[in-house]
Amino acid sequence: MLKNWRKRSKRGYFVRSTPKYEVLLEDQSVQKWILNLKKRPGWRKTVPSFLRTLQSFSDYVNKRPNELIALALGGKKTEIQKKLVPATPAVIKLAQRFINELLNSGKREKARLTRTCLISFFKANGISLEIESIPRTEKEKEVVLTKEQIYAMVDNAGSLRNRAIILCMYQSGLGVTAIRSLNYGHVKEQLERERVPIRIRITSRISKKVAQVPYYAFFGSEACDALRAYIEERKRKIQKMKEKGVRVRELSEKSPLFASEGKNVPFGERMAISSIWRVIKEAAERAGLDKESIKPNSIRKAFEMELNRTKIDEETKLYLMGRPVPGVKYDIDRIEQKYLMCNFGREEINKIKVIKEFVQSFGIKGLDAKIQRVLQQNPNMTEIQAIKIIMLEEICASKAELKVA
Repeated sequence: MLKNWRKRSKRGYFVRSTPKYEVLLEDQSVQKWILNLKKRPGWRKTVPSFLRTLQSFSDYVNKRPNELIALALGGKKTEIQKKLVPATPAVIKLAQRFINELLNSGKREKARLTRTCLISFFKANGISLEIESIPRTEKEKEVVLTKEQIYAMVDNAGSLRNRAIILCMYQSGLGVTAIRSLNYGHVKEQLERERVPIRIRITSRISKKVAQVPYYAFFGSEACDALRAYIEERKRKIQKMKEKGVRVRELSEKSPLFASEGKNVPFGERMAISSIWRVIKEAAERAGLDKESIKPNSIRKAFEMELNRTKIDEETKLYLMGRPVPGVKYDIDRIEQKYLMCNFGREEINKIKVIKEFVQSFGIKGLDAKIQRVLQQNPNMTEIQAIKIIMLEEICASKAELKVA
């Protein structure tokens, strides 16, 4: 049986490869067990985990699965009896000792998994394994970050990329897996059009949840600015590396939105989930916060808290949290308007800011410069009146383009 599953990767460091269980699967008792497991939902994830655990126990006691079954039966037969046969004290002692060693080494959850696995294996072969239960540990108290703490982390992020990661997570409510899965192509066109907020369609491919109903998440004004600054810096780095003769991947639509910066893996590769965790932990520490109690979900909770401060309806809040009701058709423009009512920015929300963000959502570029131009031509105008004129100009320009086409 293969014990060493680690190998050299193209990235230049050791990663785990998929373990193989051909010898284990040849055992009749294991085959019977697997058939039983396949009757349950989620077996595709359960089976590899259980096989790995059974292999560890088998190596620990230096016995094959069929030998374990024979030892547990102690000469008894299970085919004739309808009830489960109690395992012999010898097997119970071995299983308990293995689990106790895991507990003593601080691997409580692994011990719980091992207990469940061994009980399942023996039960599938007609044997009842009575071993001590392991109570669950109490959940750590979840930290919900305030807006001030979020922006303290943003100010201490350490790089434009890290700043953009924290802001995008906070202003969209997306978790680590979804943020990691995003590609540059998901935002490229909207970034170039200076659209605010940026819309991203979240599917099960991005969130990695099989039952995920597709929905739209949004990046607010500060997240868009941070993202734009990061992408520009990344393009400059790529250009400098090319000038130096370094082989580097071009930034394409299939490139990861947030990429490695070349410390442990080549520049431009997709970040590992652990790397995003590190970004958040280190930013929290530099901001003077307790990094041990802060997790990526703390940022999502801060997003949820800001949603709850608004007067938008519960159905929209659930949608923005990534829990749309299956089968319901949502008006995305309406959802976006309600999203803009939330104040995820550093400053207090005001009427002008909401109007500007709403106008920018139509893809109007250089809005501030256009407002200044109109105000210089009409000094007695208010900023809102100037925005109305710009909107009319844009609508007229769009109609003219359609006529020409």
